Amino acid sequence: MYSNKIKFAAILLAFVMAGANTTDLDTLLQGKEYKLPALKASMRAKEEPVSTSETKSKSSNSEFTLQFDALADFDAAQNRRADLQRRTGIGIRLIFDSPFYKLRGGSFSTKDEADDQVRALQEYNIQAFVIKIK
Repeated sequence: MYSNKIKFAAILLAFVMAGANTTDLDTLLQGKEYKLPALKASMRAKEEPVSTSETKSKSSNSEFTLQFDALADFDAAQNRRADLQRRTGIGIRLIFDSPFYKLRGGSFSTKDEADDQVRALQEYNIQAFVIKIK
């Protein structure tokens, strides 16, 4: 009788190990994901609202922009945005692309122009990479 239970447990363990891509933390939090509360309009930054998608302006011909960072924490993203704007002089947009707040700025018509700006920023220890706007 015990041998059947042991065989069953071994088979079950083999199936679990073969398809186990989740971590212990995933298992603990499954179905209990934390949902952020909706922010009141008065709590949002007055400078520029957070957009949920990057859209190309019809008046500009820019096809490329720079992404400086992607942070999960809204307050940290706001602080980093202010720091980057102060250090670079570039208007930084805060774009929410779940689960991250992406910090993007600048508009360039060619990838070469954007790459030149990245190299110039690297001289000041500011990391960025080029993104093609859809």
